Amino acid sequence: MKKDILLSGSAEEVGAKLQKNYDQMLDSTKKWAEILNFDPAPQTGMTPKDVVWTKNKAKLYRYVTPNGYKYRTPLLMVYALINKAYILDLTPGMSLVEHLTNEGFDVYLLDWGEFEWEDRNLSFGNFVFDYIARAVRKVCQISRTNELSILGYCMGGTMTSMYASLFPQPNIKNIIYLAAPFDFSDAGIQSMWMRAPGFNPDRITDTFDLIPKDFIDMGVKMLKPINNFLGTYTRLWKSVDDGTSIVAWKALDKWVNDNINFPGEAYRQWVKDLYQENKLVKNEFIIKGSLINLANIKSNLLVMAGEKDHLVLPPQSEAIMNLTSSTDKTFIINPVGHGGLVFGNNAKRESYPVISDWLAERS
Repeated sequence: MKKDILLSGSAEEVGAKLQKNYDQMLDSTKKWAEILNFDPAPQTGMTPKDVVWTKNKAKLYRYVTPNGYKYRTPLLMVYALINKAYILDLTPGMSLVEHLTNEGFDVYLLDWGEFEWEDRNLSFGNFVFDYIARAVRKVCQISRTNELSILGYCMGGTMTSMYASLFPQPNIKNIIYLAAPFDFSDAGIQSMWMRAPGFNPDRITDTFDLIPKDFIDMGVKMLKPINNFLGTYTRLWKSVDDGTSIVAWKALDKWVNDNINFPGEAYRQWVKDLYQENKLVKNEFIIKGSLINLANIKSNLLVMAGEKDHLVLPPQSEAIMNLTSSTDKTFIINPVGHGGLVFGNNAKRESYPVISDWLAERS
C-alpha cells in the first residue's frame, strides 16, 4: 500500500505548500486570539422558564414545556454549590433541560444564586432543611401532586441523598444521580490533597469565612493542570483551524470560569466530615441534629457516572447502590469526564435518552 508523503514534488511545490501551511497557521492563530479577547460571552440558560419561588438569593425555576405535560410526576433538579446550574441548560441544542421539556416532563431547577459574605455560615443543614425541603413542597404544590422525581448533579446529588433520607413526604418516586459522590474513602488525587498533613479545613474556614471562588476554582483546575490551563485553548485553536463550530466551546468555557463563592460552614463539612472522615456512608453525618441514614431511601434509582471523571470517581457514585433500601436500581458508566454526562455529543446521544426513557417508564 503506497504511503502518502507529507511534502513531495519539486522545490517550488514544496515551498508553496510550506507557505500555504504557514499562512493558514497565522490566520488561525489570529482568529483564535480575536475569539479569546473580543468575542462576547454566549447566552446560556435559554430554555423559557418562570421564577415560581425565591429564598434569599436562591430561585426555583419552572420551565415551559412547549407541547404540554405528558407525565404526571414533576422533576426537580438540584445542582452543586460551586459553578452555576446553567450547565444543565447550557445552550440550545445542548441542554438536558431542553431535552426533558421537549419530551413532555414538568421540569423545575433550584438555582442557588451567588453566595456573598452574609451567606458564610450556611451549612448543609440549612441547604437541606431551609432550601431543598421548601423547594420540594413548592414543586408539589404548583404541580398539584404529592410525589416527585429529583435529579441531583455532583454535590447536588449528595445533598439530595441527605434530603431523601430525612423527608419521607412528599414521596420521592425517582432519584437520578449524575456524577454524585457518596463514598469518599478513595477520591483519587483529591484524597491525597485533603488528607495531607497540614491541610486543615477548620483553619481555612476560620481564615476566609466565605471561601473565595478563585480558591475553589484553582484547586479544581490543578487536579488536571495541563488540560485545564493549556488543553482547553489548544482545543479551541484546533476547532478554528479545522473550521468546525466553536459555539459549544465558548459556552462551556464561559461556564467553567463562571464560579461562585462557597459558604464556609458547608465547605468545612464537605472537606472535614466527608472527604476526611467519610461520615455519610458510615451513618455518622448529622445535620441540624438529624442523623443521615441512606437506608431510609426507597426511591427508584438511576445512578450515572463518568468513566474518565477525575472529580468524582465511578466507585464514589456506585456506592449508593448498596446503601439505600431501593429495589429498582440502575447503575450506568459512560466513557466521559465529569461534565460529559450533561454536555457534549455523548450526552446528547447516550445520557439524555437514557434519562428521559428511564423517567418516562416511572413517571
